Amino acid sequence: MPKFNPTAPYTTTSMKYADKDKYKTDLYPKDLFTKLEFDKIQELLTAKCVSPMGKELVAAMNLTANPDEILQQLRQTHDFKQLQLFEEQGFPAGNYLDLKEEIMLLGVENSALNEQQFFRVYQVLKTVEEIVRFFAGQQNERRQKYPHLFAMLERLTLSKELLHELKLVLDDNGKVRSDASKELLQIRRSITARFSDLERKFNAIIAEYKKYGWLTDSAESIRNGRRVLAVVAEHKRKVKGIVHDESGTGSTTYIEPEATVYLSNEITELQQAEKREIFRILRQLTQQARPHLPAIKQYRQILGLLDFVRAKAMFAIDTNASMPRLSSDKSMEIFNARHPLLYLKNKTLKKRTVPLTFSLSIADRLLVVSGPNAGGKSVLLKTVGLMQVMLQTGMLIPADDHSILPVFRNIFVDIGDEQSIENDLSTYSSRLRNMRYFTEFANAKTLLLIDEFGSGTDPALGGAIAEAILEYLNKKFCYGVITTHYSNIKVYATNTPGIINGCMLFDHANLQPLYKLDVGKPGSSFAFELAVKSGLNDALIQNAKSKVNAEYKEFDELLSNLQREKQAVIERERIAAQKEEQYQKLLTEYTAKNETLEQNRKKILLEAQQKAQAYLEDANRKFENMVREWNENKEEKTIIKKIKAEIEADKARLSEEVEELKEVIYFKKSGKPIDIDSLVQVRGSNEVGRVLELRKNMAIVQFDQIKTHISTKELEVVERAEPKKESSSYNANLYNTLQVKSEFKNNIDIRGMRREEALKAVEDLLDKALMLSVGEVKIIHGIGDGILRRAIRDLLKNYRAVKSVSDEEPQYGGAGVSIVELN
Repeated sequence: MPKFNPTAPYTTTSMKYADKDKYKTDLYPKDLFTKLEFDKIQELLTAKCVSPMGKELVAAMNLTANPDEILQQLRQTHDFKQLQLFEEQGFPAGNYLDLKEEIMLLGVENSALNEQQFFRVYQVLKTVEEIVRFFAGQQNERRQKYPHLFAMLERLTLSKELLHELKLVLDDNGKVRSDASKELLQIRRSITARFSDLERKFNAIIAEYKKYGWLTDSAESIRNGRRVLAVVAEHKRKVKGIVHDESGTGSTTYIEPEATVYLSNEITELQQAEKREIFRILRQLTQQARPHLPAIKQYRQILGLLDFVRAKAMFAIDTNASMPRLSSDKSMEIFNARHPLLYLKNKTLKKRTVPLTFSLSIADRLLVVSGPNAGGKSVLLKTVGLMQVMLQTGMLIPADDHSILPVFRNIFVDIGDEQSIENDLSTYSSRLRNMRYFTEFANAKTLLLIDEFGSGTDPALGGAIAEAILEYLNKKFCYGVITTHYSNIKVYATNTPGIINGCMLFDHANLQPLYKLDVGKPGSSFAFELAVKSGLNDALIQNAKSKVNAEYKEFDELLSNLQREKQAVIERERIAAQKEEQYQKLLTEYTAKNETLEQNRKKILLEAQQKAQAYLEDANRKFENMVREWNENKEEKTIIKKIKAEIEADKARLSEEVEELKEVIYFKKSGKPIDIDSLVQVRGSNEVGRVLELRKNMAIVQFDQIKTHISTKELEVVERAEPKKESSSYNANLYNTLQVKSEFKNNIDIRGMRREEALKAVEDLLDKALMLSVGEVKIIHGIGDGILRRAIRDLLKNYRAVKSVSDEEPQYGGAGVSIVELN
C-alpha cells in the first residue's frame, strides 16, 4: 500500500481533476439552486452531517462538468450507500471533530494546547485508527465490496507515535495522568496527603464547636476556594480564624479556622505547582505533536469528506436513489424519476409519488410540455433540473439505476416570477432579460428549463416572440424542457425537427390531473373543464366558449380527444399485455401438465405390458406343468378340476387388472349428431362433457362440476376409444386448445351492428370465454340512446355464469363499455 503523504492535497478526486476552470459550469440565474429547490436538499444534507467540516462541504457544493470526477463521486457515494445498507458493523462515524482551533495553535511557536484540546486530537486519532482498521488486511472483503471508498482512503495511515504519546499523558477522561511525570505524581500525592490532614483537623474542630452550639446546621462550606466553618453570627468572636464571607441576612459568618490555615495554604501552593507541571507537560506534548501537524490537517479534511459522502449516501437511502449511467452522446433517458422533496413529503404522508419517465436525444433535444394548470408541468421541470444538478454535484438520483444522463456545461433556468419594484422590472421584462441571456450564451452543451414560455404579455404577441426565441435556440442545438399553454408553440414543435411535444395527462371524467407525462403530442389546457370543476357559473362558461375563435376551439378539442383516445389505447395495450402474459403462463402450465400426463400414460401402459408378459409366462409355465401332469396321471380327474380352477382364478385376476386400466380413457370423434347424453368436446379442446339439454342451436353441457351454454357449432360428438400407441393426436389436441386460448380476444366492438347481429356476436364471445375459463370480457357498445346497452344487459341476465356487469372507468369509455365478470 502506498504511504500516505500528509502534505499532498487530499480530495474526493485525484489530482487529474485539479484544473477546475476547464470544467467550470455556468449556472443562470445566480439563485438557480433556490429556483430548483436544491437549497432545501442542501439543508437536509446538512442535517445529516455530524461534523462542521461536512456541513462546510455541503454549503460549498457546486456543479462540475468533468465526467470522470462526477463518476468517481457517484461511485464513492454508491459504495457508502451499500455499506450503510448491508454492513452489520457500521462505518466509524463517531468523533468527527473539527480541529481547526487546535491546528491553528499547533502552527504558533511556544504555544500549548490544553487538556480538552489534546483530548479532542486524541479522539480524532482513535476515529482514524478505527477507519484504518475497517479496511485493514490484504484479504479484507470490504476492499472488494466497496472499492471506490477504499481507494479514497487507501493512502490514509495513522500517526501511531502521536497516539502513543497522547495515551501516555491523557487518561480516559481527557485529564493529564498522574504518572505523566515523576514531579506531577509527587505533587498529587502530597496534595492527597494534605487533604487527608485537613479533613481530620476540620472534622475535629467541627465536632468540638458543635458541642458549644457555635455552628449552623450545615456546619461548613467553601468560600474563595477555602474550606470554612458556618458560624452563627452571635458566636463569631469565639472562633479564631480568618473571616471570608457572611450570609445575605448576616446570620451566618464563614470563618476559616486558624488551625487549618497553614494546611490550606500548603494545599493551595501544591495546586499551583500542579498547574505549572501540567502546563509544562502539555507544552512539551505540543512540541512533540507539532511535527504531526500536516497529518492532523489531513485527518480533519478526510473526516469532513467522509462525513459529506456519508450524508449523501444517507439521503440516497431516504429517497431510494440510485447511481445512473453517464451518456456519451448527450442523450438523456430518465426512468421512474421522483422529485426528491415531493417523494419525502409523500412518504411521510404514506402517499404514492407518481414517477416520471422521459427522454431527450440528438433528434429530439427540446421537449415542449403542455397541459392543464396544476397538472404537474412545473414539478416535471424541477424534477429534471434536480436530477441534473444532483448528478453533477456527485449525488445519486431518485430514479432507476438504468437511467442515463449527460453532462452539461451550462444550465439556464427561467422559473417563477422575478418581478422587482425596486429595479422597475415587470414579470415580462424579467423574462425577456432571461431570454436575452439564453440566446446569447446557450450552446449545444446547455440545458434549458423554461416555465410558462411566452407568458406575461399579450398572448398573440408573446406567443410570436416565444416562437421566434424557440426557433433561435433550436438552431443552437440546445437541450431542454419548456412548458407552455400557447397553441402556436405546440404547432411549431409538431412541425420542427429537434423539438418534440409532450403533455401532462388529465382525467376527463373526474376533471383532475394524473401527473403523468405523455410524449409525442401536445395537450389541452382544459381551461373550460377546470372552470366547471371550480364551480364557476355555467352561463359564464358557455358565454366564454362562444367567444373563443372557432379554429382555436376546434384545435383544443382535437387535442383533448386525442389525449382521451390515446389513454384508452394505452389501457387496452396494457390489458392485452397482461392477458398475453397470463396466456403464456397457462401455456407453460399446460405443457408441464401434458408432459406429466404423457409420462403417467406411458408408465401405466408399460406396467400393463409387463403384467401381461408376466401372466403369459406364468400361463405358459402352468400349461407345461398341466401337460406333464396329464401325461403322468391321465386317469386322475382331480388334476383336471385343479387346472380348471387355476385358469378361472387367473381370468378373474386379469379382469380386475383390465378394469383398473380402463381408468385411462381415450376419446375419438364419432361423427354422430349431437343429442341429449352425448359426450362432446369443444372444438380445439381436450375437455369432455355430457350434453344435458338442447335448445335450438345452443346446448347446456356439464363439464365436471360446471354447467355452461355453448353453441352446437362449437361442439363435436366423441366416443370412447382404445388407447393408441402414439400420443401425437393427444398432444395435437392439447396444443390446439392452448393455441385457441392464446388467440382468444376477451373484448368485442359491436358498435354499428344491428341488434340481432350484435346479440349473436356477444353470445359467441361468452360461449368461448366460458369454455376457455376466461374470467372477464369487455363489450364495447357505445352510449347513443342506450338501446343496444340495455339489450346486452338483458341478454347477460340469462347466463348463470355471469357474476357481475359494470361500466368501464370514465377515462376509458365509461357507460359505453360493459365489463362482464364470469364465474
